[in-house]
Amino acid sequence: MLRTRLLHCLSRRSYSSALYITGDKAKEQYAPLVPYLDFQAKLSDLEKLRQNLNLRRYQLDFEDLKHQRDLYRSIELRKRDIEARRVELKEKIKESKSEDKIKQLKMQATLARDDLKNLKESSYAIADKFVAGTFLAIPNELHERTPADQEEVLYERSTSREGSAIGDQWLEKYDSTCFYMTGDAALMDLFLPMNCAGLLQDAGFVLFSNPDFVRSVLVEAAREDPESIYLINEEVDLEHKLNLLHLCGGGSMLSFLGYLTKLSVFPTALPLRLVAIGKQYFYGKTQTSAVQMMTATQQAPEAVQIFDETIELYKKFYDQLELSYRLVQVPAHHLETSEAMRVDVEIYSPRAKGFVKVGNVCYYSDFISKRIAFNYHEGKVQKFPHLVSGTVLKAANLIEVLLQHGICYKDLKFLNQ
Repeated sequence: MLRTRLLHCLSRRSYSSALYITGDKAKEQYAPLVPYLDFQAKLSDLEKLRQNLNLRRYQLDFEDLKHQRDLYRSIELRKRDIEARRVELKEKIKESKSEDKIKQLKMQATLARDDLKNLKESSYAIADKFVAGTFLAIPNELHERTPADQEEVLYERSTSREGSAIGDQWLEKYDSTCFYMTGDAALMDLFLPMNCAGLLQDAGFVLFSNPDFVRSVLVEAAREDPESIYLINEEVDLEHKLNLLHLCGGGSMLSFLGYLTKLSVFPTALPLRLVAIGKQYFYGKTQTSAVQMMTATQQAPEAVQIFDETIELYKKFYDQLELSYRLVQVPAHHLETSEAMRVDVEIYSPRAKGFVKVGNVCYYSDFISKRIAFNYHEGKVQKFPHLVSGTVLKAANLIEVLLQHGICYKDLKFLNQ
């Protein structure tokens, strides 16, 4: 295992937004991205938002939200009025013939400029609290197929395979987050992801090679918990630098976002179908080889269709294994805040005496696209693609269950064809 200089900061570090940077911070911080803030779509129907949050069991002070929204809106309207007044004064100055009148108008323009400057400076804290602290933290809207309370088993396959557990003879534990693989486990770790990615390539997916590292702006855009991902020790002032470097692995959803960020594509380029083989590194979880898919479409119906087609591809891969597995529609309160809908792949583990998760497929609607400015245009109208992404397999989790069932590399005939 390559040992990297990592730094994981817990409660010692107070996280500020790297995704939304106000003008006062822009003097010291570079803003690589300006997210699309769709206040109308998110806040026009507060009752619908309340229902969404209740189903997710997500805590939000609605009275405070409305107060922040009204205060932010009033300041923005005031800025707009002053800007309009400055434009009006500029035109009057051009048209005026009287020196005294021009002098008077210029004094009014100076006062308007100073008023605008003072208003902007006083509004930074309000904008930071509302946009970065509240608005960007609002979860994605739920898809209608997401269950309200209980998970739904969409598909289940049972097998009667009997085999003696091989144990951990090919797994050398390092600590709770990683282990070495040798022998058959190492062979499966190499060839299972290759077979899986090949299956998706046959279905039209393009093989990608993604970076192992992402910046904080993308972690925040995807609504991942920054404390769940390793920080790289860049020997910088962590208390003041916002856009830090994280180790996530090239087999994670985050690793695709750098390619998609600020990308403007022709509508004819959609849908995109991408797949990558790489590692996944998350704090407190076992590092693993993984196969990650990512698709982007113009509209929601097409994205949901690809979501369903992807589930069929998952079945095609897992049906090759002599294992009991199932596909489970995840209820609202178990979704991540960026997810509108998710289906998990679970395989039966004799050791756990139950099903363990080895993969998933998630529908994000245009939630992440708006935050990373991934867009296309229809005429002069800017629109944002709908994303579907998922971990087709987590090799470490899958191999551990295969060994529990007594399955060796030679038993996986489809890898030897």
